[in-house]
Amino acid sequence: MNFTKMQGAGNDFIVIESNEDRDWSRLAKVICNRHFGVGGDGLLLVSPSDKADVRMREFNLDGSEAEACGNGLRCVVKYAVHSGFAEADAGQISVETIAGIRQAKLYKTEGKETRIQVSMGKPKFEAKDIPVIIEPSDGRGVDITSVIDYSLVIENRELLLGFVSMGNPHAVCFWQ
Repeated sequence: MNFTKMQGAGNDFIVIESNEDRDWSRLAKVICNRHFGVGGDGLLLVSPSDKADVRMREFNLDGSEAEACGNGLRCVVKYAVHSGFAEADAGQISVETIAGIRQAKLYKTEGKETRIQVSMGKPKFEAKDIPVIIEPSDGRGVDITSVIDYSLVIENRELLLGFVSMGNPHAVCFWQ
């Protein structure tokens, strides 16, 4: 299987060009394993799109499929342009994701791409849009109806988390 390993802002991905129908969740778990696989934060699939310049699917290392991923989008754009899979018209490229079409802009310095900016769409702050495990295996329930200032205590220190989804759920902590 041909693949490319890429990283964006510290997230590393295995990129595969394919429009085949396979068990990508299972492959993501195996190939992203850092001890027995290639190792990565996720598996990115690049395929043709009839709605955009390129289509991206992203599978997290646990096998779950994400709606979108900003660092993954930038990797897919760079891969698509450098492999000849898609062309960036006037420095712009569109990417089809489960969350919808995302736009990317390529910036060049001395003829080389130096930065890729992606539009992730509107953030989602509703609890229903932020998937979490409500009943962990230890039996303690988790209530995220409050997505702002959710209190989490670790080693006697309280962290106030804010939850947001940009295609993948995030917990944000402002640290002082």
